[in-house]
Parts: sequence; structure tokens; C-alpha cells
Amino acid sequence: MPKRITPEERVARMMFNRAPTLKIRWARCVLPARSRHVCPRCQKKAVRRIAVGIWRCRSCGFTFAGGAYTPTVERR
Repeated sequence: MPKRITPEERVARMMFNRAPTLKIRWARCVLPARSRHVCPRCQKKAVRRIAVGIWRCRSCGFTFAGGAYTPTVERR
């Protein structure tokens, strides 16, 4: 079985030379989008991003619109 990659290792793989702010921005946007989230219908942690703003639960098949990087959007 392959070794699990930590979020720090994922960011280090991107090879941002002399640009720590780009690495931080990338980590804030892409890592949450790739992780699993809680489904609003069945409450299981099985929601994955299909495309920008489109999210689908792998458990119940519920497809819904959300934010670009997270399924819920904070309103200001």
C-alpha cells in the first residue's frame, strides 16, 4: 500500500521557487477543494468536487451547487 501524503508534502511537490505567497494561496484554495466534505442531505463525509462550483455526494448521489473551493459559501 502506498504511503499517505500529508498536505505539507503536497504543497512542497509544487516547486514554487522563491514564492512562498503563491504556495500559501495554492494551499488555501486547492487542498480544501480536494478533501472530502459533509453532505447536506445524508450527513456523511463523502462530498467531492466534480467541477468548479459543482459538488456530488458519493454516498447518496446528491448533486448540488456550492462555492468554487468549498461546498458552502460564507456570506458577508
